[in-house]
Amino acid sequence: MDLGLEVCWAAGYRSPSQRARRITEAWFGRRMYCAACPSPRLAPTPGSTKVVDFICPQCGAEYQLKANKGAMGRRLRDAAYCPMMERAQANLSPHFAFLAYDAQAWRVQALLLVPGHFITPDVIQQCKPLSAAARRAEWVGCFILTDNIPADGRVAVVEAGLALPPDTVRLQWRRFAHLVHASADERGWTVDVLRCVRALGPELFTLREFYRRFEEQLAAQHPDNRNVRPTIRQQLQVLRDRGVVRFLGRGRYLAE
Repeated sequence: MDLGLEVCWAAGYRSPSQRARRITEAWFGRRMYCAACPSPRLAPTPGSTKVVDFICPQCGAEYQLKANKGAMGRRLRDAAYCPMMERAQANLSPHFAFLAYDAQAWRVQALLLVPGHFITPDVIQQCKPLSAAARRAEWVGCFILTDNIPADGRVAVVEAGLALPPDTVRLQWRRFAHLVHASADERGWTVDVLRCVRALGPELFTLREFYRRFEEQLAAQHPDNRNVRPTIRQQLQVLRDRGVVRFLGRGRYLAE
């Protein structure tokens, strides 16, 4: 994968932000493949399309590209809040591509994919409305909180200026691909329990300890659920089947 960004795509644009957007979108459309299927290319969507920037012509997977000069932060500005939240609640979030580039060398330094099934409502933070004097008065945007995305939901394509093999990227992507067809509630539970497991680190833990540390938190995140402990046990079984935890018997687990 050629990581060089071609500045010729910004010809005719004077705004630095517009130039960067044109250059990074051109690179992504020419160099990036679909992580969800074997397709070697992605196609740009019409300019008026909300939330989605690229689509896979083979499987229909949707991607939104967010480019940032320098290192990626703990929260990244996204588009309008309401359309993004509506998609997340309906389990229709696009896949996100977070691209970091070197503006001096015009080169991709990092590219991180987040499958749409990891974009839960907890990942989306509402921004303050724009002022009444702004051109888009009272428009409300949002942030994507990268800290709220488990490590398993961050699929590296380019890391430290080096591109990973597509087979490696797709293998990691497929690990939780089953969540594409899960309900929004099931998906939210899996991602939230996974986040808790990763917070424990690679260590032995007991079911009792997990309840003590996370039951109250998970109950607050899922107020309509009246069976929090059984749901936690069910989700730990799901994560066991995905190789995230190992069940050792007698209520003991090992986070892998």
